Amino acid sequence: MNILLKPRVQGSVITTTLKAIEWTFAKQPLRKYESLKHHQDTPIERRLSVPTVFLDALDLLGNQRGIGWSWSKDPFPRESTAPPSIALLLAKTLFKLTLFDASQYLIQCVAPAANNPKGGSIFDPSLTLVPRTALAAFCGTCGGLWAYTLVESLSNVPASIGRILFRQPASMWPRLFHRPWMSTSLQEAWNFRWHQLYRQLFIVFGARPGGTLFGKPGSVMGAFAVSAILHHIGMWGMGNGSEFVTAGGFFLLMGIGVVLEGVFSRVTGLRVRGWIGWSWTMLWVALWGTLMIDGWARHGVFATEFFPFEFRPGKVVVDAIIALTKK
Repeated sequence: MNILLKPRVQGSVITTTLKAIEWTFAKQPLRKYESLKHHQDTPIERRLSVPTVFLDALDLLGNQRGIGWSWSKDPFPRESTAPPSIALLLAKTLFKLTLFDASQYLIQCVAPAANNPKGGSIFDPSLTLVPRTALAAFCGTCGGLWAYTLVESLSNVPASIGRILFRQPASMWPRLFHRPWMSTSLQEAWNFRWHQLYRQLFIVFGARPGGTLFGKPGSVMGAFAVSAILHHIGMWGMGNGSEFVTAGGFFLLMGIGVVLEGVFSRVTGLRVRGWIGWSWTMLWVALWGTLMIDGWARHGVFATEFFPFEFRPGKVVVDAIIALTKK
C-alpha cells in the first residue's frame, strides 16, 4: 500500500467513528437536500426512497463538509466567482499535482536526508547556524506548499470524476481553499481560508466541550486540540512512529495564536488585520510550521513515492529550470 494511503485509511476509520458517535446523539434527523437550482435560495428536502436512502448513506460517510446536508452550517456555499469549467478544473488539477511533486522534489534535493524512508532532518548539521536555518525555512515553505497542493489535488480528482462521469453540478464541489497566503490573521486563516474538511468534528468534540468548561479560549483550544490529535495519529499511520510535539504541537500553537489575537483585540479594541496582521500570521505559521515539517521529514513523510520515478511531473519541471540556469 502506498505510504500516503495508510494514514488516509486510518484517518477515515477514525473520522467515521467520530461521525457515528455524533449521529447517535443527534437531536434531529439528518436531512439531504436537492441541489439548488438557478436563483433558488431555500433548499428542498430530498424525497426518500430505497435507492436515495442507500446513496445518501454512502454520501454521508464521505461528505466531510456537509455539502447538501442539514447538519452543515452552509449546505450550499455561495461562491464569489463562477465555478471553473471542467476543462479548467482538469488544468488546475494537473497544475496542483505538478506543484505537489515539485515541492517534494525540492525538499529531497536540498535536504537529501529527508529522502530516506527511515527519515532525516531538514536541519543540516554540517552547516552553520544561519545557512542551516535558511535551508530549513526553505524546506518548511516547500513542505507547506506540499501539504496544500496534496489536499487540493485529493479534492480536485474526485471533483473531476463527479462532474464528468456522474454529471454532478459544480455546486456540489465548492472550492476547498480561499487563498490562505492572503490571511491577515490566524483566525481568518483557520476559520475560513484553510480547508474546513473536519470543521464539524472540531466543533462537536473540541469547541463545544472546551467552550462549556473554559469559555471562548477553551472553545478555540478544544477545536485545535482535536486537530492536533488527528494529525498526530495521521503521522503514526505512516508506519514510522510519531511525536506529538511536532505533529500535534503545531496546531496547539495555532490555537494559542488565535487566543492571543483575541486578547489583543479586547485590550486594544483593534482587530488583527492589514499588512501587520499578514506579517504576524505568516511569521507564526512559518516558525512553528518549519518545526512540524522537520518532524514529518524525520519520520519519512517526504520519502514517499506518489508518482513513478520516471513520470514525476514536478521533477521534470525543476530539472528543466536547473538545466536552464546552468547554461
